[in-house]
Amino acid sequence: MSPTPISKAIDPKRVGISKSLVTSTALCNRKGYFAETVRLPDGSRIPMIAPERVLFGSALDEAILFIAYQIRENLKWTEADAVAEGMTAVMGKRHEEGIDFQLFELQLLNAVKLFTYDVLEPGLIDFHGSLLQGLDGESLKAGDLIGTPDFIISGKTRANGRTLILDLKASKRAKSEKDLKGAEMSFYAWLWSIHSRGELPDLGYLTFTRTAKPRYQLLTGEATIGHLLLAEEYVKTTRSVVSRGSQENVGFTTSFCASCEWKKPNPEAGFEGCSIGLLMSDEKKEEE
Repeated sequence: MSPTPISKAIDPKRVGISKSLVTSTALCNRKGYFAETVRLPDGSRIPMIAPERVLFGSALDEAILFIAYQIRENLKWTEADAVAEGMTAVMGKRHEEGIDFQLFELQLLNAVKLFTYDVLEPGLIDFHGSLLQGLDGESLKAGDLIGTPDFIISGKTRANGRTLILDLKASKRAKSEKDLKGAEMSFYAWLWSIHSRGELPDLGYLTFTRTAKPRYQLLTGEATIGHLLLAEEYVKTTRSVVSRGSQENVGFTTSFCASCEWKKPNPEAGFEGCSIGLLMSDEKKEEE
């Protein structure tokens, strides 16, 4: 089985206000600032060491993208093919030590099987006529805005006739209505409205919940003018943050320091580490 001809790879030298940059900035201004400004000598972003949860999400993304493409093109596929696509995509990535890849692959297979049972068999999503990974591998762009939603589901396959911007997630919790009104979906609503010259889409998450009884949750809602206004404010904040020249001029929160990838120095990029993250790490050591 040949690989899906639609790549999920993001250009490491890409610049612009993206969904991931906006959401990072919303969590902590410094996360966003570092994500856009800390670069290797060739202009690339620093390749991060992926924890298991991020690696699993990447593998699931690739496996479901493969299935969606095969369905759209009326091609045959098997669950084993999808798992192979997912595993191939992540094995070359930098990751944390101690991941049990035998268990990892079994969990991915279970996620693929449940995708068939929870999503395809009930007919929750029809991928025919839809766009995958943005515009089939190309990002949506408007000025300095750039975004690549996982799926753009055609309104022709939906009962209400509305385009659905759908993102796939792997998470320990289900999504809520509040999530549909956050930075991520607001940004996609704004970007799609520009691309489509005024259409307000539906917005949705397809979430694989990694709990004792894993399942898929499909949560959707209508985009509103409120989403566009919220996205505009998020983008204004993000533009302001990334232009501030040094980390000392950027605000922060300590809520995410424990798992933040920016707390450590990276000499190759000339990055000394987040001063707040380093301080929080020192305080944790003292407590221990």
